[in-house]
Order: sequence, then C-alpha cells, then structure tokens
Amino acid sequence: MKKSFSLSHFKKIAFIVCLLLYNGTNILRAQVVYDVTPSVDAQEKERKSKNKTSENKILGYRIFLGFSNSRSEATLLLTKAEELFSSTYGSILIYDEPNFKVYVGAFTTAIEADAAMPLINKSFPNARKLRMNIPNPSFENPNTK
Repeated sequence: MKKSFSLSHFKKIAFIVCLLLYNGTNILRAQVVYDVTPSVDAQEKERKSKNKTSENKILGYRIFLGFSNSRSEATLLLTKAEELFSSTYGSILIYDEPNFKVYVGAFTTAIEADAAMPLINKSFPNARKLRMNIPNPSFENPNTK
C-alpha cells in the first residue's frame, strides 16, 4: 500500500508552516523595557556630563604620580611635586571618587610628556603618562577681557 500526499494534505502542511513562521516573526519583535529609578537615571546623566569635553578642554597628557583615598596623604605627595616642579610643569590634585590623584604638567602632545618623563622619574620612579582632558592653551577666558 502506497501512501501519497494529496493536494489537501499539502495545503494543510503549508498552512501550519506559514502559521509557525508568522508566530516566529512576532517573537522577534519583542521589546525590552528597563524600569530605572529616577535616582539611578540622574546619576547616569551626571556621569555622562562629567565625562564630556567642554569647549575649554582638549585631549592631552598629564603625568600621574600617585593616589590615595586620604586627602592628607595625597596633599603630601602634591606638596613634594610642587616643590620640585612648580616652576617648570606645575602639579594638580584631582578628586576622582574615591581617590585623590596627583598629576604633573598639562602637555598637548605625547612628545612633550615623554620629554618631561626622565626628570620626573628621578623623583617619582612609578610615574606614568596618561591621556586625559587638559585645559586648552589657546582658550581665552572671556571673563579676563
């Protein structure tokens, strides 16, 4: 006994396949909705705005000397850096939660920062060059006019 598919069987199978494909496309159109509390959303916006480069900043280099979560320890490091480099490169203490970080210089190019490294490494052997936002040297403060 040979079984053969008739046209009606083929139509039923085709209908079932089409129905399965249609339901599969509905599954693909699913959306994910995040339920974010306003405080988390506000913190995220603050973090993004903090990382934006303002018009009076450019991407340059600073030489990182060290950090501490204690302001007094970081200030001691800053004082030592100011004694050594205040006349040539200058130094700065930046609070980057949860640490206070000490940097020397504000170099527009990597070559300038590399040239300063041997002198700085004599006093701070663990110093390293970092790419970060620095004040734009060509920016004129409109309040000084």
